[in-house]
Amino acid sequence: MRGTAYPPPGGNTVLRVTALEEEVAQQSIRIAQLEATCGVGSDKKKEEQSRVLSTSEQRASAPGVVARWTKPVVIAAPGLEDLRARLAKRLGCEEFAEELGPTVSLERFKSNDPNLKFNWARIVGRRIVFLFDTVDQNRLFEQLSLLQALQGFAVPDAEDCNAAWKGYVTAGAYSWGRASHITVVLPWYRPCQMERTSRWHVRDGKWTNGDHRCFAMVQAMPNGEDQQVARADGKWTNGDPEGQWLDVPTAQYFARLLSTPGSVPPLPGPSASLDGMPLSPLWRPPLELLFVELHEELPISHSVSDLGATIRMERFVPYFLERFKKADEYAGPANTFVLFPDLGAFKRNNESVLQHLKLDGDHILYIKKTRVGESVSREEKLFYVQGNGEDCELTSLSPKNHILIIDDFTNSGSTLFGAANLARKMVEGEGMISVSIFVAHLVAAYDPKTVSGLVQKLRDLGPSCRFFTTNTIPVTTDLLKDEAQVEVLDISDFIADLVMN
Repeated sequence: MRGTAYPPPGGNTVLRVTALEEEVAQQSIRIAQLEATCGVGSDKKKEEQSRVLSTSEQRASAPGVVARWTKPVVIAAPGLEDLRARLAKRLGCEEFAEELGPTVSLERFKSNDPNLKFNWARIVGRRIVFLFDTVDQNRLFEQLSLLQALQGFAVPDAEDCNAAWKGYVTAGAYSWGRASHITVVLPWYRPCQMERTSRWHVRDGKWTNGDHRCFAMVQAMPNGEDQQVARADGKWTNGDPEGQWLDVPTAQYFARLLSTPGSVPPLPGPSASLDGMPLSPLWRPPLELLFVELHEELPISHSVSDLGATIRMERFVPYFLERFKKADEYAGPANTFVLFPDLGAFKRNNESVLQHLKLDGDHILYIKKTRVGESVSREEKLFYVQGNGEDCELTSLSPKNHILIIDDFTNSGSTLFGAANLARKMVEGEGMISVSIFVAHLVAAYDPKTVSGLVQKLRDLGPSCRFFTTNTIPVTTDLLKDEAQVEVLDISDFIADLVMN
């Protein structure tokens, strides 16, 4: 099947739209031929319909042909519009004047039901970068619907306008369009902590489970074994191994919704392909999910392994470390200590610190933390891992040292600021040790009051403590623009490099 003859790269938008519309108009003869063919006999009609709708695989592995010479198109929900604009500029994307209308419109009817529209001429055959907002829960369905549409959509023939666009499906009077390649960027994956399930039991109207993290205390039994017991207020009791309720691991299932292949064309099928890619078997564009600094990677990547999507787990910490060591204030490897608030963060980022900052092993520290019930306790000590794998305690720091505390996300900041205070207690001699805190995602319960509380904790530590985060969650980080001790890092360059590579 011969594809559309598109104008060369950089051509006028009007010319490109005209070429696409002409392609649709030129298929009128083929529409008639298709209708005639389908009418020869019921068996042949069924064969034609099956041929049009057949798929050899869930989706292709390589982009469509048009993506070879066109710039990508960046789209986003309203909550990520500023990031979208910066990323589009960084990628050199074509931008459109306001009077030409938006590429994507996420409006609502008076009933508050979604009223979605997109400019098909700007989408068809193009590489799409979709900044997906998981913070705004009211936009999830709209974004998922739009993601489906990008993978395959009907463009009615112009003649059907006279019939109020009601006859193109039954007549097969439409062409089929789709993006060439789709990258769904998830700057912050809100359900990231619900990556597994626990068994739950109801006792006296209270939820209980067998996870040791859900119990207020552990009591030593006479035989030396630990027994989980009820807290005085009766909120938690012994875990029941036969619990009849399960958590829904929403982090896994939402990833599956994102990875679901697009629809097939409505019967009897389209008359033409607008992007030069096959209709038989049906070609679907490649889809990749790009997660930034995801809390738990393996459960999510495995959960969609049967859907043909490419999963990319990208860490921002190495990018930040390179920036950190280039700053004028960098104390150098001899006086810099990196401190992780728990062992999990240490394991995730230890290799990156070794590679990018070239620190000795005894300069990479962590705090031993335990979670019991809803409370978190930590040892008031700093540890590092020796070459033989054994833990060793660091007993003192010097005022000339600099502490860099790193974590993936925070709600209240208490763990991070607690780590800063602990490090300062370890200082021997006169002077105040300087501290930098980096957290990739500033969750702060998505609440302005929580952000204000975090800022106050930072100020209490004094001007020698600096706080770094990224703009993956604008609803919180936009509130920090005027804070002298805070620097919000723009991730558009980071994402641009990933998309281009």
